[in-house]
Amino acid sequence: MSSLARRRGRPAPLRTTPAVRVAAVLSFLYGGAVTALGVGLTVALATGQGLGADTHEYLVFRGVTTTIVFSLMAGGIFVADAFLVLRGARGTGVVVVAGIVVLAGLIGEVIEAVTGGSAASLAIGAGIIVAAALPGVLLLLPRGLRSTPPVTADPTPGVTPPPQP
Repeated sequence: MSSLARRRGRPAPLRTTPAVRVAAVLSFLYGGAVTALGVGLTVALATGQGLGADTHEYLVFRGVTTTIVFSLMAGGIFVADAFLVLRGARGTGVVVVAGIVVLAGLIGEVIEAVTGGSAASLAIGAGIIVAAALPGVLLLLPRGLRSTPPVTADPTPGVTPPPQP
């Protein structure tokens, strides 16, 4: 870490483990899918075709625009943090946004199950929740600083090494 980074109080970069690489790829893919959803909804709202709802009603328009804004923001955070995580960042954005998606998704799934949703719809919702949660969970796994040496096996197990000067 450079002296300038130390003076600004930036944390040292974290190790990039295989779990972090998988989380970055999943985060990038999920972010791309969520961004595509936001763009698709924007096009459908702008052209007036494909939504299957009357967007001239206030609550419908508000719900669609809220979904567009949230999906574009979440997609941007997922994609940007995917690259930052590979460079040693913590990935807090992915964890927070994934937590929000999981919380809202679980509430929606419970409501849908209680009101008699189909099994296929519940399975799709569960898949979306798992896809959102997996990168966040993988980024919560412990990983040390890049500057810490890797742990290696002792060449002579059971023998106490001599004291270091």
